[in-house]
Amino acid sequence: MLIEMSVKQVVKEHLSARYYMVLHAHDDDKKRYIAISVGQSEAEAVDAWIKDVVPPRPMTYDLITSMLLLTEHITLLKIIIDSCDDNDVFYAKMIISVNGEERVIDCRPSDAIAVAVRLNVPIFADFCVLDKHGFCCEKEIK
Repeated sequence: MLIEMSVKQVVKEHLSARYYMVLHAHDDDKKRYIAISVGQSEAEAVDAWIKDVVPPRPMTYDLITSMLLLTEHITLLKIIIDSCDDNDVFYAKMIISVNGEERVIDCRPSDAIAVAVRLNVPIFADFCVLDKHGFCCEKEIK
């Protein structure tokens, strides 16, 4: 079962200088989240997009987005965060349509999310991933 997610924020952990994308589940009122560790460039690309900051030159994800928009026979349909290993490494798939036929592309969640937010494409997490690696907050994260 897939649960729709949205990017709530990108945070930098001060002690370790690691970046995380915090995704919010849309499945119920539990206020469930997943925090995915990402690289600095992916974090900045998503954070800039969320905050409507336009870089002086297109970033890699802007280039990919432009190429997808110009290609009439390829469409990004959705992103699925489908697994996570014991080291908290998340895995994702981009589901695309090529001439009407669905195809699956293995990718890092951070890359997929950076493109998905630009194209306003739904982001999903497998229920098992959310159940095992998600966390709840009493108050909604802003």
